[in-house]
Amino acid sequence: MTTKIVIIGGGTGTSTVLAGLRKYPLSLSALISTADDGSSSGILRRAFGMAPPGDLRQCLAALGDAGAEHLNYRFQKGPFRGHAIGNLLIASAYERYGSIQQAMDMLARIFNAKGVLIPMTLTPTTLIAHLSAGRTLRGESAITLARTISTSLKKLVLAPLHIRANPRAVAALREADAIIVGPGNLYASILPHFLVPEIRRAFTASRAKKIYVANLATQRGHTDDFSVSDFLDVLDRRLGHDAFTHVLYNTAPLPVSGRAGKVAAAPVRPPTQRSKGITYAGARLAAASLKVSGAADPIASRRNPFLHDAGRIAAAIIRCL
Repeated sequence: MTTKIVIIGGGTGTSTVLAGLRKYPLSLSALISTADDGSSSGILRRAFGMAPPGDLRQCLAALGDAGAEHLNYRFQKGPFRGHAIGNLLIASAYERYGSIQQAMDMLARIFNAKGVLIPMTLTPTTLIAHLSAGRTLRGESAITLARTISTSLKKLVLAPLHIRANPRAVAALREADAIIVGPGNLYASILPHFLVPEIRRAFTASRAKKIYVANLATQRGHTDDFSVSDFLDVLDRRLGHDAFTHVLYNTAPLPVSGRAGKVAAAPVRPPTQRSKGITYAGARLAAASLKVSGAADPIASRRNPFLHDAGRIAAAIIRCL
């Protein structure tokens, strides 16, 4: 029987995990956040009333056969400048079918994807951060840009408040042999999934192995000076104590550049506390070079440049399995 793996996350981190795991004989499903509201995804979300396509597109490119990587190409000029080809393709499929899940299923067939892409909800969601002194940040892009989350965040919620999970997401979690969370932006890509009650309940009720893949670097104003244990503490407050059975973290030095320091504050420190029920595995998981974003990418300067190595992270996950 093929091992069923569910990966929970957003764009770059999840697509890297998928790119590595697609080479193994596994049944892969990726649960993707629907809270993105910036850049090309935000424009198409508002124009079509659809779940944002950007993170879905990155994961489709990672799971598809040769040629699927072209989905990530962004127009360099003209009225479509800044839009990724894959984003426009997903929008056209959504317009045709009226369902983001049907759109992704159809495109997965076209590109012979080695897995299933599942938006966490069938309609777009809005991430809202309630801060100290009564301040509120509305939208994933505004929260990502904020530099006071680590010191002033009081509550993170989704709107609509009682939004339903995509039934396919709940079914995938119930059937999973292993669930992988991360890597990805803690507040903008990971936690939104667990703000959907049905997804949180399905995750906590699952008897699958639960593997947390820690980020390589901290994010300024969000996770400054975080260790792996600090990330787990934030997740435990939402999911319950010792929510994971395995924790993977990087031990390789990160390449340093001036650009990297604008977004990433420092490497994530190793675990400072270890629970007896969790298997901790440190390994060289970082890619040797920084991610390079094209000039047409509207938020290139805000993207975390550090990447996991797809092959190494997949091998580490396989060892856990």
